Amino acid sequence: MAPLRPWHKALAGIAVPAAVIAGLIPSTSALGAGTSARATGQAAATGACSPGAHTLSAFGSRMYPDTGNGGYTSLHSDVDMVYDAAANRFLPGNHVVLDDRATQCLTSFSLDFERRSDNPTAGPDMTVGSVLVNGQPAGFRFVQPTYPGDPRGQNDPNPQAHEVSQTSPVGGPEHNPLPPACSPELLSSNQAKKNSQDDWQCPANKLVIQPSSPIQDGTAFTVDISYTGRPGVHNDGDGTKEGWFRAPDGSLVSTEPVGTEDWMPLNDYPTAKPSYDFYDTVNAGKVAVANGVLVDVKHHGADAEFPRGSVTWHWHSAAPVASYLVQSSVGNYQLTERTADNGVRYYEAQDASISAARKKKNLALMNMQQNITEWESQFTGPYPFTSDGIVIGTPPVNSGQEEMQTMIAFNGGTINLPTLYHENLHQWWDDNVTESGYSMTFFKEGFGQLAQYLLQARNAETAAGGPYSRRGEAAFNRVLIRHFDQTYASGGYFWTGSPSNPTPWTLFANSATYERPAAVYIALRQILGKINFTEALAQIQRDYGGGSITESQEEAVFHRWMPRKSAACQARLSQFFAEWWDTAYGHGGGANRPQITGPGLAGPGFYGASGGC
Repeated sequence: MAPLRPWHKALAGIAVPAAVIAGLIPSTSALGAGTSARATGQAAATGACSPGAHTLSAFGSRMYPDTGNGGYTSLHSDVDMVYDAAANRFLPGNHVVLDDRATQCLTSFSLDFERRSDNPTAGPDMTVGSVLVNGQPAGFRFVQPTYPGDPRGQNDPNPQAHEVSQTSPVGGPEHNPLPPACSPELLSSNQAKKNSQDDWQCPANKLVIQPSSPIQDGTAFTVDISYTGRPGVHNDGDGTKEGWFRAPDGSLVSTEPVGTEDWMPLNDYPTAKPSYDFYDTVNAGKVAVANGVLVDVKHHGADAEFPRGSVTWHWHSAAPVASYLVQSSVGNYQLTERTADNGVRYYEAQDASISAARKKKNLALMNMQQNITEWESQFTGPYPFTSDGIVIGTPPVNSGQEEMQTMIAFNGGTINLPTLYHENLHQWWDDNVTESGYSMTFFKEGFGQLAQYLLQARNAETAAGGPYSRRGEAAFNRVLIRHFDQTYASGGYFWTGSPSNPTPWTLFANSATYERPAAVYIALRQILGKINFTEALAQIQRDYGGGSITESQEEAVFHRWMPRKSAACQARLSQFFAEWWDTAYGHGGGANRPQITGPGLAGPGFYGASGGC
């Protein structure tokens, strides 16, 4: 996602109180992420079945701790959408079919589904009609989330176990010693206080499903959820919105970080990555675009739901898709498809209401996607998918453009080249290799920001003599070094936010999430050398493609490609990461910033004057 939130620059240094009251709450290692100690202990001791966890977040998390669901792995999802674009409604017959595999014996399990919200105009208003598990009717209910690791279980009667906050504990120990159970949903960035919802009760967005009999550990099972009503947007902890944005002729979907649950039930967590088939049935004349490749288009005659006929668009993504990268936009899109020499299909869709002049300018940039994809491949390895694409819609989405997998979403009827470079590099860094949790957003947005610097470096290289000339290479390197040096010279509040420890309010802060991590990658290129740095990126794609990566796993790959293997150099690289990714500094810059940089860069170098570590 490209940054569109400049107000975060002055808010990156929010203090975070300590999370644990001694003796009150067990440690994360004792419980595991989102697991009840009582349920886990009983299941381990007796082999008995138990409910799946209602979250995949770790104990003490303040970053959307209510999201994700345990006890099973998501394998494949069929989205059978029946959508009236004029009315903005899902009609009878609308349902999703989720193929999962149990990782424990389950008496019940849950999904994320925000069927209603407090947003008076753009929020969802949907109703679940029925749930089937393996074709048999199943019980279902909506419950509030409980903070991850609650030792009293997922139905803790204490109201404080179900409270909203951006801090852990909620509002400070004097208010509520427990961690938050969910993040705020602020209607705008202008609300009086970023913590204005502290101690509010979390909405009941956990869809708990009880099959007619327990699902045995290791068993594959199918869940079919039928629902109708109006899809909508999620209000984030920074006052922006994401999800299903209404357009005059349909919708534009842009969902980071959790907005997919505002139009479909799913396991809404970055590491939940099933493959997908979309069967989007919409009004005749409408176009549906989704992830993957277009398989076929079937036209239907008039019926009770669509008096003027309908059309079903079938898209297939064999590659797994992270929860917040699921694309399914509908409207008067003008869609074209072409296949490159290497077999990659490129899709281009623009809303018909965009002016002819603007469409022509957009198309000129959209036609550059193949060249951009092939150029970016030299840094991160072969393109990981069988298709790539762009959809340009008209809603003014305030959460920004987004790297929806193989179908990048642009809003407001326009596209620009730096953002296209940014979002397209995300196809490797976020889509193929996904963040392991919301606190890892900096990992992939740093690459997105780097892509914009690479565009400038490419232009400088071309002007200086081309990519294979000595002058061109020197110009390329100068641009990257200049961006690092400018970043390192930043003062004020720039260094006060730790990239690996954001709040929902600062999740998309320009400084901590974009610029500082991009500077890390430039420094690593200088420390490892251009060749080793490129090899490290390619290895990450090979080892973690199709899945997700943690901070320690990413760092370990860079350690393996260090040109100097001494213990001193490895220790210095560990300190480099700690300073740049994990440390919040005081106001002002100068000494209040990382004290290790890289060869040829501003600030204290990595290897020292003697060339050692």
